[in-house]
Amino acid sequence: MYSPFRWSCLLVVLNCSLSAFAADWQHPLALDGGDYWRARVPVAIANETDQPLDGTPLEIAIDPQGALAELIGEKAGQIRVTDAGGTEMLFVVYDRSGMKVEGEIPAGASLVLPVECKGKSTATCYIYSGNPSAWLVPDYLEARPGLINGSVELGGGDSPDGWSHDAADDEHRASWSDENPHSGKRCLKTIVTPGAEATWIATRQDGIHIVGGARYRVEAWARAENVKGSAGWYLHVGNAQNSMLSAPMLTAGDGTFDWKKVAHEFTAPDDADRLSLGTVLRGTGTAWFDDVSLTCLEPGRVRTAVQAVQRMTLEEVGRWKSPSFWPQGAPDRRAMVRIYNFSDQPRRGAVVSVDLEMIRGRSRGRLDLDSIRVALAGRFVRHTCQGNALLFQSDELPARTVACYDVFFADGKLPDTKDEAAPAGNILPNLVINGGFEQGRPLPEAWSPTGPAEGKDGVRFSVDDPGRAGLGAACARMDVPGGLPESWRGWRQTVPVRPGATYLLSAWLKCKGLEAGEVRVHVHLRKADGGLVTTGGMTSLSRGIAGTTDWTLTSGLFTMPDDAAQFQIHMTTTAAGTVWHDGVSLAEVEHGQLVGFNCRTMAATENLAVWPVPSVVKVFPDDPAPKATDPWQVSVAGNEREVLQLAVRAGRSIDGVQVRVEPPVGSKGDKLPAPEVNVVGYVPIDYPTSYYQSDAPAWHRLIPTQRPQCDGWPGLWPDPLLPADRFDLKANATQAVWLTFNVPKNAPAGDYTGKVQLTEDGRVLAEQAYTVHVWGFSLPDENHVAAIYDVRYGRSGSQYWGRPLDQMYPELVRFLAERRLSPDAIKPEPRIRYVEGRVEADFTEYDRAAEFYFDELGLPFSYTPHTFYLFGWGHPPKTFFGEQPYAGEAPYEEADRSKLRPEYKKAYQACLKVYWDHVKEKGWADRIVLYISDEPHDWHAHIGIQMKALCDMIHEVDPAIPIYSSTWKHVPDWDGYLDVWGIGHYGRVAVDKMAELQQAGDRIWFTTDGQMCTDTPYCAVERLLPHYCFKYGADAYEFWGASWLTYDPYRYGWHSYIRQSSEPGKFYWVRYPNGDGFLIYPGGPVGQKAPVSSIRLENAREGVEDYEYLYRLKSLIQQAEAAGRDVSQAEQALAEAGGLVDIPNAGGRYSSKILPDPEALLRARIKLAKAIEGLSR
Repeated sequence: MYSPFRWSCLLVVLNCSLSAFAADWQHPLALDGGDYWRARVPVAIANETDQPLDGTPLEIAIDPQGALAELIGEKAGQIRVTDAGGTEMLFVVYDRSGMKVEGEIPAGASLVLPVECKGKSTATCYIYSGNPSAWLVPDYLEARPGLINGSVELGGGDSPDGWSHDAADDEHRASWSDENPHSGKRCLKTIVTPGAEATWIATRQDGIHIVGGARYRVEAWARAENVKGSAGWYLHVGNAQNSMLSAPMLTAGDGTFDWKKVAHEFTAPDDADRLSLGTVLRGTGTAWFDDVSLTCLEPGRVRTAVQAVQRMTLEEVGRWKSPSFWPQGAPDRRAMVRIYNFSDQPRRGAVVSVDLEMIRGRSRGRLDLDSIRVALAGRFVRHTCQGNALLFQSDELPARTVACYDVFFADGKLPDTKDEAAPAGNILPNLVINGGFEQGRPLPEAWSPTGPAEGKDGVRFSVDDPGRAGLGAACARMDVPGGLPESWRGWRQTVPVRPGATYLLSAWLKCKGLEAGEVRVHVHLRKADGGLVTTGGMTSLSRGIAGTTDWTLTSGLFTMPDDAAQFQIHMTTTAAGTVWHDGVSLAEVEHGQLVGFNCRTMAATENLAVWPVPSVVKVFPDDPAPKATDPWQVSVAGNEREVLQLAVRAGRSIDGVQVRVEPPVGSKGDKLPAPEVNVVGYVPIDYPTSYYQSDAPAWHRLIPTQRPQCDGWPGLWPDPLLPADRFDLKANATQAVWLTFNVPKNAPAGDYTGKVQLTEDGRVLAEQAYTVHVWGFSLPDENHVAAIYDVRYGRSGSQYWGRPLDQMYPELVRFLAERRLSPDAIKPEPRIRYVEGRVEADFTEYDRAAEFYFDELGLPFSYTPHTFYLFGWGHPPKTFFGEQPYAGEAPYEEADRSKLRPEYKKAYQACLKVYWDHVKEKGWADRIVLYISDEPHDWHAHIGIQMKALCDMIHEVDPAIPIYSSTWKHVPDWDGYLDVWGIGHYGRVAVDKMAELQQAGDRIWFTTDGQMCTDTPYCAVERLLPHYCFKYGADAYEFWGASWLTYDPYRYGWHSYIRQSSEPGKFYWVRYPNGDGFLIYPGGPVGQKAPVSSIRLENAREGVEDYEYLYRLKSLIQQAEAAGRDVSQAEQALAEAGGLVDIPNAGGRYSSKILPDPEALLRARIKLAKAIEGLSR
């Protein structure tokens, strides 16, 4: 049985009136679903000890007559916990048996939350409930007071929940047993064979939270058979600095005996906060263990009081009674905006700022600014746009009220639109001093440059004429010559800010000759003492510029964390060139929370609307049906797949819509295979993409607060391709369906026609003919560009994939290869050992896999085994078969990084030579690339030296071994050392420099981590990367993950924060971009054995197929030119395709910017195909 362990609690059950609360009502909280929480329960904590409580777990009963009766029937995943300042905390709910609850909370459950309270102090936390729209949280508190699963009955696999076995060997084994338990069905068992060394082999439970000064009793049971030594239990009472302040033993004895009870009482030292306990068999024999309990006899000097329930009900102002109501003259799309006043006092009207970047993204980059209308209850109000902000003046907001504003917009010019509300002028006071740089010469007042006006290194800071109307007579200018060491250079200013307030930052930027980097406005949020805030301390405006770019306005909203006091504006860059800044403004605004999008509704009586959409375009539930539709047709070569994407919408809900497709038939009776039908699944995204870091404690709920770095928005996003031909259609929610045609090689050219029906219970709702045009050529089986995707698991990967990676790997490899995509490496890896100066290698399984990889699947590249990967980021080289790379101790801060230990080089080179000689003998060497380092921190001098020493070590084995590193940029000091450069495709390296590297014999790959996010409106980068490779001569692109999961990807379309260290001793939490690291979904969660594809993965395939069009046409042009034929139209087609991509560019997370016109891609592809046919005759 589970025995709850609780602190001393005073339960106070009252209902609180609507008078002013002691702490602000917190909003928004995580995953609010566009709504708010209507009740909360304060919990007061008094810490009478000298020791702080840092995340110490508190357990509170949820009983019908208790203070938390409010929570019974609530979904556990919908409640939230904060401290008094609004910082969210993790929590967990357990039922009576000790099982975690995510759904409805039963009576008799308990809530565990972490407590932060200084010594000799008090604190209050709040438990929020009553938001039925809230999404379920994915993360729960792992820490827990008291013992978990003391009966060892709960669990799965080979160990009970909460317990871990020590590693076993042939003589020492700890296990979970069903042999005559003391109670229930299970117990623990330890076996130590006769004659074995006496060890502390055990099954343990660590990190049991206790309270210093409290008195406890531990009871447990043990039995033994032929024990020589002693059997029983151990206790370790301690803290983070000393885990064994006391270490009593509960000895049951030796020999053979039946179940025997052991017990021990102890008072925890004042500075103790944790307990570890476990089984003991110190000697030999067999022992069994069961039913351990921990009881608090006398609470420590920590008291809690669960206080009165507080309630919040807001009156809604402006919400329409019918969602179908639409103001006359308003565009067809709508963004819903909420402004909250939780106080008991009315709030004056304020300037409201809404994130225009999200509205711009929702319009797929085609927002018609002139179409915007802001309305409250159908009444239009005046507005203006400033950079990425939509601004309008709100009405006075009465006490406890939420104002429901609507922003109507169109993604194209509306005909005959009357201007009911002309944009207002600038209405924002500027907190930046001298934001226009008009005061001060030779340098502007109030701004701090990073160097003198005329630096010895040639860097110059000055005031210049902006040369643009409206920007005044002066601006800031910085000139940075090329060839300088990388450093942050520019201007800075610090502005005081209020915790919890929202600010709009905007600035004008201009640059010239900035080819090897970009310039954007960065922000550091700091505490009053000057340190970075706990979470989100370093961020930036989402828009940057590069190359030569005229004046560009960039802006963004920033909400201050509760510990923020200073807003530092960093107008800095590491790039060389000339940069101008002007019109820098920071103003406090009221945050208008954008809670969702919708469009003009269809009537329930209207016919089903079905229309085709290019597969590169993502279809959203709020997409309206067009007034006119294009023909249903696709064009495709032989040995190619092509997609007809259909969008389906109705004004009523229809369950069980069936998609029926007649196979396409040609005019001469030739048939193509029936298409594969997939229903597009939609996954929730909580916050738009970027890389988000935090230094918060593990018990805080980690929530992104920095400015996003994409053109997406929160909501449902299309991604998985569900293997189904039936779906339930919700009223006024558009659903996408994919029909994928797989055309055989050498299929006869011409038009093939078929028919699609959508039915309900056999009744035809919609019917439409379609055409498949087959070109007069086929794509080859082999690929002429490599699209490399790492196959790896993330945290709990086996849980979602259903099988260990080594078992799943071949299936995932084939799944990629069927789509012309390549996994990263051959597995299983060869068994290589270095023992006493000799190499022992077994290539049997590796060779079998390599033959499958290269010969059967025809894949182009593989990395060397991970054994030969040496270091990542800012870390020293790894230890290799027990040999350290440098003298001394890691991280070798005093070591000369150019001098590797001879023993290290000998071991590494011996193993590498055996491997390299083997792959050369097999004829695979030209397909192997040695991946030496991921994203090395070249700005550290010791890393630069280290890289060269390691490259020399490798090339001493064979200069022909190609060394690859995902540097993202060019590092001149590594010329002649790296052979394959992993470069960012968006402009980190100038085009001329890439060409120079290639002319010198180096190869270029594009490294693309973080680019293929889910929440961008087109599958642009997935489709276009092969186009970048073709235009700029890259052999391949590589992406770090096809199958890396941290959550169930169907439930949560984003990643958890993971603990990461990029340099020795530097640890932090990081959340990777949404969808980053996976484009394949596990089949298990949707009842499938096979992996599930995604629209992103299939567009990656489409891109590789596009490359074959480009490659084939280029070859035909060369042949035709040699034969004296006219190639002008073919060259024009090739040039038009080349115009689809450019470097520099906005990057893959801004698909609406890198592919502003998806139809242009389709037009270019048709012209390529026609040119291929023309030159093939």
